[in-house]
Amino acid sequence: MKIMIKYKMLTPVSHIGETASTGGYFQTILTSDGKIPVITGNSIRGQLRDSMAQDYLDCVNTKLSKDIFNIFFSGGNINGTMKDDVMKAKSVREHFPLISLLGGGIGDMLLSGKLICSFAYPICKESYQITNISSDVSWHNLIDEIEFTRMDDGKNDKKAVYLKNQNEEKTASATTQMRFSVQYLAAGTEFIQTIILMDGITDLEIGALLSGFQKWFEIPKLGGMIAKGFGLFDAKATFVDTEDRFEVINGRTEFSNKLMELIKNYHEFINREGTSYIDILSTGGKNGKKVNGATADNN
Repeated sequence: MKIMIKYKMLTPVSHIGETASTGGYFQTILTSDGKIPVITGNSIRGQLRDSMAQDYLDCVNTKLSKDIFNIFFSGGNINGTMKDDVMKAKSVREHFPLISLLGGGIGDMLLSGKLICSFAYPICKESYQITNISSDVSWHNLIDEIEFTRMDDGKNDKKAVYLKNQNEEKTASATTQMRFSVQYLAAGTEFIQTIILMDGITDLEIGALLSGFQKWFEIPKLGGMIAKGFGLFDAKATFVDTEDRFEVINGRTEFSNKLMELIKNYHEFINREGTSYIDILSTGGKNGKKVNGATADNN
């Protein structure tokens, strides 16, 4: 099952791949037509993981221990001798569709995911062999640099009055400002991405993914420097096999009736389960039993 997503940037987008001195440069990859800028699939997958985790935790109204928090937001880690625990894996998949979908390290077990995020490729001349979308625009005409100044506010007379020791700050040798530059792709740039849902995916796992998109689209953003106004976008997505659609346009989200039903069913499921099985995710946890006192703290 595939989802095709087209993003259209409403503001410039920055996605830094490397830095040199005071400059940050857009992430690029090598293709048969040379290098092109991309937004990595890993960064979008990370955004979806965060959004799915926030959606889940908002629904069940809970706080987590550090190790379980890391599983939800960063995929966890392996912190013991790996074991092939079929019953534990089955239980995690049954009770936590979002973790089953994305996979992760759960203490002593590595759970494989069911979702593949491709790179998001700009629609341009140089990406045609990848996207099969014609364009007369070269990415070289979409990219530019912008400079910023980071000020030392302690040396601003109007702001320095709020410091306890103004004289010490005024005589400090630090520079009053620093210039740095960032490479960005222009507002109006369009990206195309494929998300692949692997065989065996369940309706609850699809509902978890759609809930993540719904949460993400509350403030639809890509890349870095969001606080500076970068990265806002519109997006249109289509399930290739069924032609079910969802989108965010000018901050307004819309999902087809079938997709809304999947989201509704998923939310009903996690509200019904609550935090009853959260301890499965603790190191050594099995079949919902509490282990080592690791629990989620209900509000």
